[in-house]
Parts: sequence; C-alpha cells; structure tokens
Amino acid sequence: MTTKSDKGGGVVIMNKADYSAKMMNLLSDTSTYEKKYQGYNNITSKNFNKEARKILRKSEKGKKLLHLLEENPNPPKMRGLPKTHKPNIPMRPITSGIGSAPHALAKRPARPLSNALGSINGAHLRNSADLIQRLNSVDFRNKKMASFDVKSLFTNVPVEGAIEAVKRASGDINEENLPIPREDYINLVELCVKFGAFTFEGQEYSQHKGLAMGSPLSAVMACLYMETLETDNFIRIMGRGSTWLRYVDDVLVIVPKGTNINNKLTLLNKVHKDIQFTVEEEQDNRLPFLDTVIWREEEGVSFSVYRKPTNKDNFIHYLSAHSMRVKSGVIIGFYLRAFRICNNNFLEQEIRYIISTFKKLGYPEGLLVRLKNKAKKITTENKENKDPCTTSKRERYICVPNSDKASAINKYLSKTGLKIATLAGEKIGELTRTKETGLVNNNSVVYSIPCKGCTKQYIGETGRGLKTRITEHRRDVL
Repeated sequence: MTTKSDKGGGVVIMNKADYSAKMMNLLSDTSTYEKKYQGYNNITSKNFNKEARKILRKSEKGKKLLHLLEENPNPPKMRGLPKTHKPNIPMRPITSGIGSAPHALAKRPARPLSNALGSINGAHLRNSADLIQRLNSVDFRNKKMASFDVKSLFTNVPVEGAIEAVKRASGDINEENLPIPREDYINLVELCVKFGAFTFEGQEYSQHKGLAMGSPLSAVMACLYMETLETDNFIRIMGRGSTWLRYVDDVLVIVPKGTNINNKLTLLNKVHKDIQFTVEEEQDNRLPFLDTVIWREEEGVSFSVYRKPTNKDNFIHYLSAHSMRVKSGVIIGFYLRAFRICNNNFLEQEIRYIISTFKKLGYPEGLLVRLKNKAKKITTENKENKDPCTTSKRERYICVPNSDKASAINKYLSKTGLKIATLAGEKIGELTRTKETGLVNNNSVVYSIPCKGCTKQYIGETGRGLKTRITEHRRDVL
C-alpha cells in the first residue's frame, strides 16, 4: 500500500499487514480507545442529531443551523500517517469526519473560538511571521533558546478541561459573534467534542479520552486548554526574564543563560500527568522552530528556512497534469516564504535552493526567475499596504477539470464575476489507495444485486447507508 508520510512530503510504501498491525497496536490502548459493536455509530449518530436538535431549536439563530445536521451520516474513519522521522515509524492517528453527524455543525462553534485564541494569555502564535515579528523585539543578550514539544497533545487533552477553557475564552466573545446564545453554545461544543465514534477497517470504536485529530474543534480547543495551563503554571515555572511562545504543541522559550533546561522540563512534566514535554536545546546558537531556523546573535536574531531531514523535495513536476496557474502558485509560495522568513544573509542561499530544486523538476530557469520577481513585487506591495482592504468582495470560483479550454472558459466567465479553479485528473494516490474490503457502508449510492437463480439483477438507489438498505432487502426475502 502507499500513503503519505506524517511530515516531509514523502510517499511511504509499506506492507498492508504492517500498516494494520501498527494501527491495531495503537487502538489496543484501552485508556484511549474502546472496541464497539456493529451499529454503535448509527446509534451514536442518531442520539447526536436528537440532542443537537434540542439545542438548536431553543433559539431563532439555532434554527437556522438545523440544515447542517446530516440525516444519513457516514461514520468517521480513522487512518494512520507513518512518522518516518521517528524511530520504529509509529503512526499518527487521523480521524476523517467528513459526512459524519457532528462534522459540518462543529465548524460553526469553531470559528469564534479561533478568533479568541490568545485571549487567555499572549503566548499563542498565529504563524511563523508572527514568531519573527515578536522575536525581533526580544532582548537576546545573555539569553539562550530551547524548544518544548508536547507528546501527542490531542489525545492527551482532558475533554472536561478543554470545555472549561472554552467557557473561559468564550466569556470575552461578544454574543453577537456566537452562532447561538452563549449557554446553548457551550452545550453544543460539548456535544460535538464528545462524539467519539469512528471505524477502522470495518470495526467500530469509540475514543473516550482526548480530542480526535480531524474534528474542526480539536485544534482550537487544544490550544485554549494549553493557554490555561500556561497562565496558571508553565509561564510561572520558566521564571522572570523568560519568554514563552507556543504554536499548538510546539513551544519556544528564551531564558537566561544560567537556566537549567532539564530541571525546567521536570517541573513542566509534573503539572499534568498526561501533558508531557520533550525538549531540544539550541546548538551553536541556532534552533529550528516551525519552518524557521532561529540564529541567536548578541545584537538580535536572524532567520532562515528550516527543512526536516526527511524532506524529499517531492513537488509538482513541470510535465504534470496540473494547470500552469497551480504550478506557478506553488513556486511563488516558496519564494514568498523565503522573502518573509530569511534575513539578507540567508535569502540568496534560499533563492538558489528554490531555483535548483525546481530546475530538477523540469522548470525553465527563465520562468523561475520571472516568478521570483513576481513574488518580490507581491512582498513589497504587502509591506507598503499595512492595512489590507477589508471591503473587497469575496471572489466566486467554479471548479472545472484542467484542459486546454480552461483558460478560454475563464476569460469568458470573468465578465460575470466568476473565476475558474482547475482540477487535475486522477492522482497517483487515488489510483494506488488501499480499497476497503467487504460491503462498504456508503450513503447516496446506486447499487446492484445479482439474482442467484438467473442472469438478471436488481438495480436500486438509496440515500441511506448501503448496509442498512441491503439488510432491508434480506428481510424482504426471508
């Protein structure tokens, strides 16, 4: 089977039996997962919809969200991404909830919470640009750097603690910005985040500890919970004269040179039995953090782009079926990152890397230079426009398969205010994806049932789960 690696952009080819064994070993952790009976997801989904309707029907704002409930929900499906950068290649569990009972509805309460990140304390980082801006104002004299990483944050966040963090943060949100009244809002968040049903290879499970990776609420709730621990414990442990900055589960600290980092690690790991850190200290005045390398200097700090040792430079080839707009956009994105992160002493080196990498993928050097100049112009314009216009209309797109006619269609539709987003054809990952065996319980399908006594077959369609409909057919003939 083939799958993506957890990080680094690589493609992993592994034995299907090994993949299943690693995932079953992960699911055997009874402190987090529990095997359930067939039909558990259907019952859980029906109960979710029943309770969600009660909450939403309490207010006029809530009634407008009833359409987000899935009448024929699919079970969330778990898959694993191999962590090729770690010993023994463990799996990162990802639960895809698209089409499941809580997924679409959970996006609504997640939005205002995302805007509330950083309201409990100022340690939250939005991205690497935010990191650079903050570090440029830090006094690095007689300081050193280290980074802490939380082990398996999502599955170790206590759900009740995360809900309390939501209550704490939502108090600062204007009720007009909440999708439903505040009391109902908290109840809806709790209902969505406690939906733990999922399937793996046809077997049904429930996750009764932590937050599921893949839920629209998980990342923001994990961050808010970390904010409460930081405010009440972590920042105090690091002591005066220290800087603590965090992006989800990655923490950067700048501390006085005499600080014993390992002692601090021990104290941090005593705060909560499930929230455990690992640490990496700076080497030769440098430390990788997010997608940057931070270079500490007495007078300040410099930055370069960081790539993991597992990085494979596995990008779109010039001869691929993607549109030229997509290919150009990828390369411009690399240039924009270079201009955003790199100081002058690292910028030329990064530009040379980008050109060299994409030349190997068949791109003409002239095109790469033109795209570099375009990215440089965009960067300059963004710096000059400190207050981006917020009154511009939202652009509308329609998706069409990539072809020679796409540009002509785009030119014609531009008069109507619509734009074209082109889609490539089948990807290698789709062609080599491991197929589910047995009867797949998909919704909204056309199906056929062959007759055992002749060559005829029954053709049917259903909006409900296929297994449910087949069971009904069996009852009709018994």
